[in-house]
Amino acid sequence: MNEKILALGQKCLRLVKSDKRTSSFLGAKPMVGGPFDWPRKNDKALGFIGQLDLKEINPCKEIDWLPSNGRLLFFYDFEQWPWGFDPKDIGGWATVYENGDSDLFSPELPLDLAIEHLLPSIKYLKSESFVSYPDGQSLDFESLGMTGDDGEAYYNFIDENFGDEPRHQIGGFPSPVQEDSMEEECQLASGGIYCGDSEGYNSKQAKNLLGELLDWKLLLQFDSDDEIEAMWGDMGMLYFWVRESDANNCDFSKPWLILQCS
Repeated sequence: MNEKILALGQKCLRLVKSDKRTSSFLGAKPMVGGPFDWPRKNDKALGFIGQLDLKEINPCKEIDWLPSNGRLLFFYDFEQWPWGFDPKDIGGWATVYENGDSDLFSPELPLDLAIEHLLPSIKYLKSESFVSYPDGQSLDFESLGMTGDDGEAYYNFIDENFGDEPRHQIGGFPSPVQEDSMEEECQLASGGIYCGDSEGYNSKQAKNLLGELLDWKLLLQFDSDDEIEAMWGDMGMLYFWVRESDANNCDFSKPWLILQCS
């Protein structure tokens, strides 16, 4: 592969199945260290989709903007299935950060939480150091001294890099199913601009927002995963994003989410 391409690689953490029981998992029910307010939208409980124990996942601070202790719990609205391009989608997902090393227990589930709003199986996770690469949509292959055939080889390289396992990931470049402009979409939609058509992108407000620092980081890329019956649309992915400036302060209360599928 072209050395200029390899130089674009960004370190990240890949989340893979653990053969041992861990406090990091996708599916099932949450495990917490103390009381917490179950996230809700329109007075309805969001579905729980997984959690990460950062002491297990990021002990050496390989992702420098992510804490090395505490837990992150992830929730999603299984009724409305928000895509994240509409500012009105806010509240259709949530992350809850718990600090401390308390013994974990399973909290009482909200009475209005439908059983189908919990993924039916559990997948215990461990992290592996990984190198992610930008999607080909964002690359100018000609300027990198590559031809069209090289571009096809690049996509094959990306596929081989991941292998056949689901692409669950923290940090680095996302694996877009559709457009590779998620940082901009997060910036605009969280700033009140509808991104379902080109009108919002061309507005003066959008230009002002895009002129600001785009410090969005990939907090969790949750791929469709047959093993736990997680299917995001048609073989899609959920992408939780957080501002680096917030994450550095252990503030995960204002994430933005994007759903993409084929």
